[in-house]
Amino acid sequence: MSDRFYIICTRDTVGSNASFWCHDGHGYNTNIEKAHVYTLAEAQSRWNTGRTIDQPVCADSVDALAIVHVDHQHVPGESVITPDCSKYVAFQKGRWDGNDLYWLRNGGLPTTDFTQATIFDRPGDTVELVWLPFVTADAVKRRTFPIAMLDHRRMVQGAGLRVPAHISRARRRKPGTGKTRLNCPVCGRIHWQLNPYVFEGCADWQCAGASRHG
Repeated sequence: MSDRFYIICTRDTVGSNASFWCHDGHGYNTNIEKAHVYTLAEAQSRWNTGRTIDQPVCADSVDALAIVHVDHQHVPGESVITPDCSKYVAFQKGRWDGNDLYWLRNGGLPTTDFTQATIFDRPGDTVELVWLPFVTADAVKRRTFPIAMLDHRRMVQGAGLRVPAHISRARRRKPGTGKTRLNCPVCGRIHWQLNPYVFEGCADWQCAGASRHG
């Protein structure tokens, strides 16, 4: 079993990318290389006392699903043509996934995965594209993790983490109402109520566990 874990902030996603707690607590970043690496014991301890938006995950699983992206903020926004360059890549002007660029790909739709970008021996003249030397974009690429690929069963519980009680309670609350989901101890029917601790009575009046108040 792996002893390497990252912590994702499920609130601070950027486009399709998850954000990670950085080294030494220096904020969040979508760049996996900047993510702090915890042991299983450290990750569990952080989760036990953490916020509901902080999710520890198996680092090996994240690494295996990483996608290489390029942030538009780190490359020129207009074409750069140099006389001695024989390797170019092109991205769609004005289109981003969060901050990430869409690269031209032969035989397929444009992709944010920089490893699939087509390398051209010379730039074209399409005005909807920005042409850059391959080395310019390659120098600022980074590994990211698509938040949609987060698999709690495999990457969390299956990696040895145990859901803390306060996280479990929070997940059972009905969004936007402050209510908590409880099961009737008699018939098992789902019941939503504001009191998260004491069952107030089944909604089915025929059930022996129905509320007799009023």
